[in-house]
Amino acid sequence: MKTLKAQVIISLITCFFLVLAVTICKGNKFGNILSESENTTESQTGTSGILRHTDDGVQIISTRQLTKDINGYGGNVPLEIYIKENRILKVVALENSETPSYFAKVRNSGLLQQWNNLSPEEAIHKEVDGISGATESSVAIIQSVHKAMEYAKEHSADKPTSAFSFDWILFLGLLAGIALCTLIISYLSKRPKEQTMHYALNTFNLALVIVVTALSIQPKPNQLNKMEEPTMKQDNKLSVLDNIHARTSIRSYQPKEVEDEKIEQLLRAAMAAPTATNRQPWAFIVIRDKETMNELGSTLPYAKMVKDAPLAIAVCGDLTKAISGAGIEYWVQDASAASENLLLAAQALGLGAVWTGVYPIDERVKEVQKILQLPEQIVPLNVIPIGYPAENPLPKDKWKPENVHYDRWTKPDKK
Repeated sequence: MKTLKAQVIISLITCFFLVLAVTICKGNKFGNILSESENTTESQTGTSGILRHTDDGVQIISTRQLTKDINGYGGNVPLEIYIKENRILKVVALENSETPSYFAKVRNSGLLQQWNNLSPEEAIHKEVDGISGATESSVAIIQSVHKAMEYAKEHSADKPTSAFSFDWILFLGLLAGIALCTLIISYLSKRPKEQTMHYALNTFNLALVIVVTALSIQPKPNQLNKMEEPTMKQDNKLSVLDNIHARTSIRSYQPKEVEDEKIEQLLRAAMAAPTATNRQPWAFIVIRDKETMNELGSTLPYAKMVKDAPLAIAVCGDLTKAISGAGIEYWVQDASAASENLLLAAQALGLGAVWTGVYPIDERVKEVQKILQLPEQIVPLNVIPIGYPAENPLPKDKWKPENVHYDRWTKPDKK
């Protein structure tokens, strides 16, 4: 009998502490009991997901909800801003839709470090200039930081919920539920009273262990975001192969200017082309002057559309950079590869373009050199009119298996 009473007392004590554990876990206070913890647990203030706190006192402001109406070149540029003791620790750019090649200008410029160690008030009043070549993105970042700092000023007094707060209603409710169920089991059971109580307590102890375990296994808390380099979302971007097969020559354009940032992207793509011994024997003439474009359109027999295009780029070979001797003509291959990269980039950017040939027809070469005032060693390979398409021709299917040979032009005769 004494042994049974001792077991009942131990069961009651165990039950009490299990209820206590359930209450605390339910409040997400020790939700990472079974997960790896590195002092980066965050508790979220409110339900908006804007402000979070870490265990070491860092406030993290996410701009996703705050700045949905602020867009860069490719869309919203979400940030996370880390603040401790009313000083900005760092500003981190999250995944966005900006093109990585020119968003790198933002990172390399040190723009994201401009607000380090400032208070929210100082950050709001700090004058920061946009970055040339990535103006829209950098201006969006500046505006987002200002808006986030306004939010930080208004919520500077917000504190994370205490880790040891206690939910008495839940605690007492669980105890009452256990007591009620125990009484019901005791009332319905035909066993002796002592055995019934023992059975009921053991059953609920086991149930509470299962509940505590289930509550303890939660997703790991968000780690402090260390991502400094945004990545381009691929959901709405053509894959490389799709882009190649979708490209077609566009000879009619809308009366809309091509943005400076897109022109730079075109040129960056062109200069990413392969080149013999890395000589890079190319030069690019960006043409937007209407008088010059009219003159080119009147001179080149197959480039009449240049007159109506908002932009043209002449891809040239620079003979001073070309390989000397028998390999000098490799500049043609290098400049051609750059031209194809430029055409594919135009397709990817929603632009239309067409290759109009100049070299190797001497008459055309000399005329273009004269119009563009090119030195003798700069040889124009082509002139590429570019603009927003005013037509939508279907790409031609040029796949012909008969043009493909394997191993040799003809298979050797079998003897």
